[in-house]
Amino acid sequence: MRLARVVERYLSFKRSLGMRFESEGYQLRSFCRAMGDIDIRCVRPDRVVAFLPSNGRVTRAWHYKHVILNGFYRFAVSRGHVAQCPLPTMIPKKPESMQPYIYTTKELQALLDATPCLCGPRTPSCGRIFRVLLLTLYGAGLRIGEALKLTLADVDLEKGLLHMRDGKFHKTRLVPIGPRLVAVLKEHIEKGDIRGSALFPSSLGAAMGTGCAEQLFSRLRRAAGVQREPQARYQPRLHDIRHTAAVHRLLAWYQRGKDVQHLLPKLSVYLGHAHISGTQRYLTMTPDLLKQANRRFERYALSEVRHD
Repeated sequence: MRLARVVERYLSFKRSLGMRFESEGYQLRSFCRAMGDIDIRCVRPDRVVAFLPSNGRVTRAWHYKHVILNGFYRFAVSRGHVAQCPLPTMIPKKPESMQPYIYTTKELQALLDATPCLCGPRTPSCGRIFRVLLLTLYGAGLRIGEALKLTLADVDLEKGLLHMRDGKFHKTRLVPIGPRLVAVLKEHIEKGDIRGSALFPSSLGAAMGTGCAEQLFSRLRRAAGVQREPQARYQPRLHDIRHTAAVHRLLAWYQRGKDVQHLLPKLSVYLGHAHISGTQRYLTMTPDLLKQANRRFERYALSEVRHD
């Protein structure tokens, strides 16, 4: 059977289980193009090895492709389309995971202040729209893809709710927002920058794409002077605003003396995570957070000593 046909069968199978499999589908179709219009049994191991490298290095992208192809070939072998998997059995060590960048309040303000740099003769309202996007990402802890899918119909300013439709894993949820973000969105909607139904439109009126938003943020970050140390492999991302919102919420709970362990599951639900483990990955230990945690432990330890 042709490789491309087996790939489409695999994608249909995964999507029937409720998975989006968009990025995986892109990689598998790219694999088909690289291998050519051939029978799946004719795929040579050396050509698979050549497909895996990312710019000649073993990166996390290498491992990502390997995981996708490994899943595909397990499917193909189990259904008798091919006798064995052509992937290499010796897997290089995976590079260290990219640590999310937790913005300080000063850096977030610098990003907001720099948004006018995104405006131009053809995009006079781009800066204002992007400023509201940043505030929404932080104020509601949204994924960038979720925010860009929002339409005017998804915003209930009277009740202070955002209706997130068809989010990750096809989940839908209601996200409560505070009065300050409600006021920002109300002004944004009344400003007249929105010509269609998308809450965050591009210059053409349709919803802004993720790639476009990432490019604009890269320009904005450089203009605001927000960056990691010069030798860093990765620079701060737009998605890190969601990480920052989670960490700042945790820090606020510590400062107010809240029961953080009791509140973590609620934060998980708010962020739209299926399991609390998904939320825990967002909670990067920052100096401020460590300081508050140490203070909490000191109070607990002193109370135990006094009790004894």
